[in-house]
Amino acid sequence: MAERPLTDRLDETVNTILARGDATAALRDPELAPLARVAADLRHYPSPDFKARLRAQFERTTTMTAAVSTTTAIREGFTTVTPYIRVREPGLVDFLAQVFDVQETFSGRGGGGGMHREVRIGDSMVMIGEGGAAGEGGVMPIRPVGFHVFVKDVDATFKRAIAAGATSLGEPADRHYGERAGFVRDPFGNHWYIATSLGPQSLATALRTVTPVLHLKGAAEYVDFLTRALGAVEEMRAAEPSGELRYCRVRVGDAAIELGEGEPMPGSFMLYVGDPDALYQQAIAAGAKSVMPLSDQPYGRVGGVEDTVGNQWFFSRPVTASS
Repeated sequence: MAERPLTDRLDETVNTILARGDATAALRDPELAPLARVAADLRHYPSPDFKARLRAQFERTTTMTAAVSTTTAIREGFTTVTPYIRVREPGLVDFLAQVFDVQETFSGRGGGGGMHREVRIGDSMVMIGEGGAAGEGGVMPIRPVGFHVFVKDVDATFKRAIAAGATSLGEPADRHYGERAGFVRDPFGNHWYIATSLGPQSLATALRTVTPVLHLKGAAEYVDFLTRALGAVEEMRAAEPSGELRYCRVRVGDAAIELGEGEPMPGSFMLYVGDPDALYQQAIAAGAKSVMPLSDQPYGRVGGVEDTVGNQWFFSRPVTASS
């Protein structure tokens, strides 16, 4: 199916839905699935209205895909998705420097009165907000998040983390998924799943140094939301016989996100995209709520939403020399 033009596949799916036939095959096509769901929702509308609204959705989806994949909108050294950690007081950057030998690339006063800092860990960027007025329940809450981190020597890195004040969540050991991994909770509550690749079967071949990990209830349904809201493409899935999603990896633009069932640990993320307005509206249409209306700031155009499980997504088109 994938080798045929999207318009042909969409026409066939619409005709099947209107005829009350089986169109479930469309849901296995990442490009077609969002449009198939819209078609199913609109099947009771009169034909002219149905076609007009579906065409509008098709155009928005095409725009969204282009917006997410526009690499020129990404700040140099970043990827489409950058995790943003908020903490009440300084200290996380020092911890990361002791454990992962991070390089701080930016530090400045943020709009909420706290410090905004950016650090590089290997080939990945992480944003950190210290203090400020947002706090609990604000635009960007203070809460722990999880990360999968690849290092050269997991045992040595794990020891440094414990010496720097982290708590062990699991001693380093060879894991069945091709990694030697140990798990820690830093002094601020964030989880770091530290790993060294044991061979080609390791996930390291598809991930950067740092990849955000989302724990949540109803992970399978959430993957569907990410597909509709952000144009995410599912790359890998491991499910229990019950259907519970043990592990899944999706890609948004050029960035991967890992997720699975677990005690919820929602996070905040900055997405650099070509058209933040389109992605903001798409996320709202998919069920998210606005937490920051779109506006032009000195650093670019930005707006943010919170999804149904508490993750926050901020869409930004940064200022460039040409703008």
